[in-house]
Amino acid sequence: MSKGAGYRGRGAQRSKKRDPWFTVIPLAIAVLLVIGMGAVAMGDMRKLSGSPSPVGTSNAAVATTPGSASSSDSSSSPGDSAGDPLAPGAAQAAVNAVDQLNDGAQFGVGVLDRDSGQETLGNEGTTQFYSASVLKLFLITDLFHQQESGAITLSSGDLGNIHLALTQSDDNAMDALWESYDGPQAIAQLTALAHLQDTDVPDDINETGEWGETLISARDVLAVYQYMLTSLNTADRQLILTDLNNAAPDGSDGFDQSFGLLGSTRNGDTKAKQGWMEFNDQVMLHTTGIVDSGDDVVVALLSEQSGSGSDADYAAGRQDVDQATAVLLKALGPDATD
Repeated sequence: MSKGAGYRGRGAQRSKKRDPWFTVIPLAIAVLLVIGMGAVAMGDMRKLSGSPSPVGTSNAAVATTPGSASSSDSSSSPGDSAGDPLAPGAAQAAVNAVDQLNDGAQFGVGVLDRDSGQETLGNEGTTQFYSASVLKLFLITDLFHQQESGAITLSSGDLGNIHLALTQSDDNAMDALWESYDGPQAIAQLTALAHLQDTDVPDDINETGEWGETLISARDVLAVYQYMLTSLNTADRQLILTDLNNAAPDGSDGFDQSFGLLGSTRNGDTKAKQGWMEFNDQVMLHTTGIVDSGDDVVVALLSEQSGSGSDADYAAGRQDVDQATAVLLKALGPDATD
């Protein structure tokens, strides 16, 4: 199989689905009376668990639904107490700004504000795109779930491959994990766990090994991040977040992955998984991740445009994704990166 670190697959014809789709909770109120004087202490907790619920239209915000955690300490996930909700209407303005771009690229965009529980999708937020290396995050999330449930034990070599797959988008590392742990079955399991709605693994993937041709949507990317943040245990979740935060400027094959969230807007809190591939005279460049210190704001930006995979095609694609990322984050406002 010949492909680069962001996944460059074989050429074949396929069709794409285009389905549209504080409060403050008192923790404790204690009254302490000392020599006739009292003090009242109040705290707050903001907590969201589970994965985004299905939506009827793609250009709407919806509250997420509770889900069950797979470990006893998952309730202490990031996003419970840090940061503020996005300003009202900011997420909708952000996806609208991307949808209104007219540069020849097709974008599937979504924003999840975990603090308020609102998911907002652009016009093509449920449209399927080839996953390229974004699928690495899907597989690794499920592998940690399997280990936590006692189904598998990840070796030191597996953990090394996970690190390479997340930080350098290394395809050889992904190939080893995919083949060792039945990649198609792992994605099927994650589909049920995270309530994915648009993810589709090709029927012939066991023969071809072309895992990057799995179809995903912006909606499903948000659901995977939500599941990872709320249902994996603290140690596994932190390992993934640390690797995403330490994503290298270049992939293991030298491909420049400093675009989108890893481009000029990157800050010390950015945790991102990129993807890129050329397929059937189309170039795909994806940027997905978390943009704030509290891990409350998750964005998914999938893109496709015409091109044969030349350096010039990828340069043009990076420019388009950089522009889309810039308008997205500008519309989200400063609360998105607090």
